[in-house]
Amino acid sequence: MRKPLLLSLILLLAGAGLAALIEQDPGYILVAYDALTVEMSIWTGLFLLIIGYALFHFALAVLRQLLATRSSLREWLSFRAHSREIVKLELRAAAGEYGKVVKALSGKGPDKLKAQELRLLVRARRGLADWRELADLLPWVRRRLVLDAAELEALEFDVWRGILQTAAGDELKQAWNQVPADQRKDARLIANYGAKLVEAGDDIEAEKLLTRAIERSWDGRLVALYGSIRGRDPARRLKRAETWLKAHPDDPSLMLCLGRLSLRNNLWGHARDYFEASHRLRPSSEACAELARLLFSLGEREKSAQLYREGLLLRETRLPDLPLPRRAQPREALAHS
Repeated sequence: MRKPLLLSLILLLAGAGLAALIEQDPGYILVAYDALTVEMSIWTGLFLLIIGYALFHFALAVLRQLLATRSSLREWLSFRAHSREIVKLELRAAAGEYGKVVKALSGKGPDKLKAQELRLLVRARRGLADWRELADLLPWVRRRLVLDAAELEALEFDVWRGILQTAAGDELKQAWNQVPADQRKDARLIANYGAKLVEAGDDIEAEKLLTRAIERSWDGRLVALYGSIRGRDPARRLKRAETWLKAHPDDPSLMLCLGRLSLRNNLWGHARDYFEASHRLRPSSEACAELARLLFSLGEREKSAQLYREGLLLRETRLPDLPLPRRAQPREALAHS
């Protein structure tokens, strides 16, 4: 309470002193321009100067606000136009018009694209299977964080798998060398590359690749693929695969691999045992097909046909659950029921 009272008292005294000073000597200011003459007291001139200063700063503030509003309006209009363009491109991508999306966005460099645009470009390139172009975009996708970790991992796998699948001849090894070191440990990519090597007849490289990968980290896909290697000395490969039995005695993929290697060594009985073990451990279309082919060659046509049918059903996993007629029973069984 004391401070406001003291301040009020000081202001009153200052006002009284100023009034006395004005009354004692008001002074004057004379402004003359050509024929115009203006005369006023110095205190009136001081008051008008203060008012003019305040009005000048007020006008500056209004002007700044107007300029800022104009700039904001321009930015808003630009944002609105950009949003419309993004929505249009999203609709084209949803309709599968990937070429139009790429054409609209490829004029800018990846560093000039906004995050939404970069995502759309990645989606369109993926839809067109432009794996080489996507590989060039990957560093920008990582840097700009336009995909979450799971999406980025899936994209990287698709890119390198696509590049490996489309590579042929001398390009195949070059493509594998371009795959980042951490991706070359992915069993799925190793299986893709290994299958391409086997298909190309490069059995020496395929064996080295698959042996290293299997002994580093066991994977059924790679083990089954190891049994598909042709080349020389199948007895040595069979012997190596048999050493894996101790650690993996009940692995269906290993049984499938051993069955194939037994066939390459003309060990028909062993091959049958291994294929039957694989089928017993985990029925698969591959095991059914291998066993059916062997049994057909051994003259067991009916059992072979049965396994072929079973393999086809195992391969087709999208059949809906539908009612089927009951299997006809023998007359003897009906008589005793």
